[in-house]
Amino acid sequence: MTKGNLNDLIRTEANKEVESQPSPSPKRSKETNATLQAKINDLTAELEKTEKNQQTLQETVISLEEELKEHLELSVSLQQLQQQTEQLESVLSEKTTLLAQLSSQLSKTETELTDKKQLIEKLYNQIKTLENSSTPTPEPSAITKLLPKKPSLYNFEMATLARYIAPTPTPTELTDSDIGWFD
Repeated sequence: MTKGNLNDLIRTEANKEVESQPSPSPKRSKETNATLQAKINDLTAELEKTEKNQQTLQETVISLEEELKEHLELSVSLQQLQQQTEQLESVLSEKTTLLAQLSSQLSKTETELTDKKQLIEKLYNQIKTLENSSTPTPEPSAITKLLPKKPSLYNFEMATLARYIAPTPTPTELTDSDIGWFD
């Protein structure tokens, strides 16, 4: 209700009161006017308070709407962060499983390497033992025994090679019958 409507309503009520009174005396009319003016002033003050309260309520509503909007944005952000957290937890679980598998494989490989290292050390020690043993080497059999070269024969062969003179070159064109291989 606006101020103008309120004033009209008050005047209408005042006129009804005046019309309903048989014949008012001049004193009473002044009191009624003063009473009516006081009522108008009271109602005007009340209207102003109501308008201020309405304005305050509108500001509060706007403030609450802004807070609600912020809460909704925070809720959406929180949901996104929750989804990201779930995805990261899933990836972490997969990586943990993979790490456990790789650790198991590494342990198995280390065990195999340790076994092979021990075997190599054992074979190496056996080889060293055999090399350092004082057992005589077996004599080669008579069939495989090489005859020692005589120094004089060796010297003769070397001297012959040093004095070797190549024969005269053969003709460059040979026939198949000269060679004899293709018969």
